[in-house]
Amino acid sequence: MAGSPHSADRSPVPASGATARPGRIRGLWDAARGLWSRDAGNRRRREVELARILDLFEEHAYAGEITADGHYIHHASTVPTEDLIGGAVPEDVEHGRFWESRIAPADWAKYEAFNRDLLGGEDADVTYRVIGLDGVTRILRDRARPRRLANGNVLVEGLIADVTAREEAAARLDEASGRFASLLDVVGAHVYLALALPDGSVEELFQGPGGDRLLGGAEPDPGMVNWDNAVHPDDRPAYDAFNQALGRGQDSEVTYRLIGADGITRWVHDRAACRPRPDGTFEVSGIVSDVTERRHLEDELKRSMREMKVAHRELERARADAEVRAGTDELTGTFNRRHFAHIATEALTANAAACGLLLLDADNFKEINDAYGHAVGDAVLIDLAHRLSAGLEPGDCLARWGGEEFAILLPRARSADELARRAESFRHAVSDSPIANGDVRLDLTISVGGALAPDHGETLDALLERADSCLYEAKHRGRNCVSLHPGDPRSADAPKTATNAVESARALAFACSLREGIPQEHAAEVARLAGLTAEHLGLPARAAHRCRLAGWLHDVGKLAVPEHVLNKPGPLDDAEWALMRTHPGVGADIVARIPALRQVAPAVRHHHERYSGNGYPDDLAGQSIPIEARIIAAADAYAAMTADRPYSPARMPQQAAAELRRCAGSHFDPAVVEALLAVLGLTDQIELDAA
Repeated sequence: MAGSPHSADRSPVPASGATARPGRIRGLWDAARGLWSRDAGNRRRREVELARILDLFEEHAYAGEITADGHYIHHASTVPTEDLIGGAVPEDVEHGRFWESRIAPADWAKYEAFNRDLLGGEDADVTYRVIGLDGVTRILRDRARPRRLANGNVLVEGLIADVTAREEAAARLDEASGRFASLLDVVGAHVYLALALPDGSVEELFQGPGGDRLLGGAEPDPGMVNWDNAVHPDDRPAYDAFNQALGRGQDSEVTYRLIGADGITRWVHDRAACRPRPDGTFEVSGIVSDVTERRHLEDELKRSMREMKVAHRELERARADAEVRAGTDELTGTFNRRHFAHIATEALTANAAACGLLLLDADNFKEINDAYGHAVGDAVLIDLAHRLSAGLEPGDCLARWGGEEFAILLPRARSADELARRAESFRHAVSDSPIANGDVRLDLTISVGGALAPDHGETLDALLERADSCLYEAKHRGRNCVSLHPGDPRSADAPKTATNAVESARALAFACSLREGIPQEHAAEVARLAGLTAEHLGLPARAAHRCRLAGWLHDVGKLAVPEHVLNKPGPLDDAEWALMRTHPGVGADIVARIPALRQVAPAVRHHHERYSGNGYPDDLAGQSIPIEARIIAAADAYAAMTADRPYSPARMPQQAAAELRRCAGSHFDPAVVEALLAVLGLTDQIELDAA
């Protein structure tokens, strides 16, 4: 806005006696009148004075003319146009036209209405946006007074201010206030400002929205009488203590109940902060929130927690009972095979240098069952377990290993002499007095075999193998004795016994294959692979012999499975699977009744257990599964995968080997899998993607 009036008639300064605005505007007009006077000598000084005054108000004076058609002609101003539009006005453009060209189109209607009011002789006020040459949009407030000229135009004297920052701040404040109000409305919070007096009384200065909701419809009064009266009587002491703390200038918070006008009792949380005032009082800023639902949830949670504690104690008792049952033999109350294997494996891992193992077997127990029945046989086993338990020392572990066989772990047996002494004490505890059951009195004896770590091995499998060989020797020597030395496998009756056992196993396997409709070669292959794997693992000859026998006999229990289930072409249903899963237990019962085959009953029973658990029939895992059963499981799987079956074609050896290795650690013992693959010559020839 450059230039100055050309004549006194066109001077923008109000004539003497013209009505002036009151207050600070009057002062501005007076200063402007001096600026635009003819006194050129004082003009520069007054211009500086006016500029200083206007800078205080961040406003700029201007003068111009509005033609009858609403066009503005600029005359003069206290600030260059460039300061308001962010750039210089082109020299060949009339200032008024250029100014109007920069007004935001959306605000043009307001600007036209502003000019119409001035043309009508009315003072006018407008806020509009100007799009600057520098790309910045500024918000300007324009206030002007008109004075009609003789030519019909209107002389305009005005003040214009850049209110961009103020308007933006106001917009942000409005937005923040709106958000705060919305937030309070959402959370149901009530804010207040008050004075806390030393006597504990509180004078409200400001109350925000939401108080009526907390009071059930009643509006909080300035004295907060209705609020105080709504406080639940039981919570009055806490509420008063809260106010007294505020009177001492202490930030405080309290939870109490309000009895609303609608009859509903609400829990509220009142939190306040204090700021000291010069007069000794404290200004309090507080917020009150409705915590009724939270309080109800907390109460419900506390009730649930109490119930959960009770349920947890019951669950812990049930879990403890279940753990005891899971690790306990139902008949004798001693540990079962699985739990014993777990305890023994941990003990050997922790201190293999001092540990003894005994295997004890009731002599001629089959004759007791045959002569007196299983009820008496069970009673004998219970009495036997009691007698063995009575001889235990701290740290010893007794388990029913299977059938009439028991195992005892002796961590304190540090020498062969100590192991023999303990074994003899158990033998005498059984044989020195008869077992009475009703009218039946039985003279029971036991045979005992033992092994000592680390002399006879550092793993449970190695100790069991040694103890079992010693037990076999004790039986061979006439029973009712202890042996810590395995029998000579080259004894005169060994070949004959082995031959008879193999012949019996082959005969049973042949009968089973005929009924199941599969080639006899499957059992023969499992027996061959199992024996070779046992030898590769370095197991004794007796263990390898048991593996071969179990390979022939592992599926003998299928003789008891109905043919329609065995030969069903499609998938088995749940009931049929239940029948099929009985075959390991049935097979173990069959071979246990044949003296020459009795030693492989555990391998037959457990060859469908899984190394990680969840197999059947007893859900054994890891080292608690007999080593012979672990070997049979892997050999059986490989033989089945590489043979044609009605429900699946034969896989290539490399594919079957890859599947075995994939299931190592879950289904199969990893060490057994690697030994089997070594026997097959497939260790380095597995097609990892074949399976």
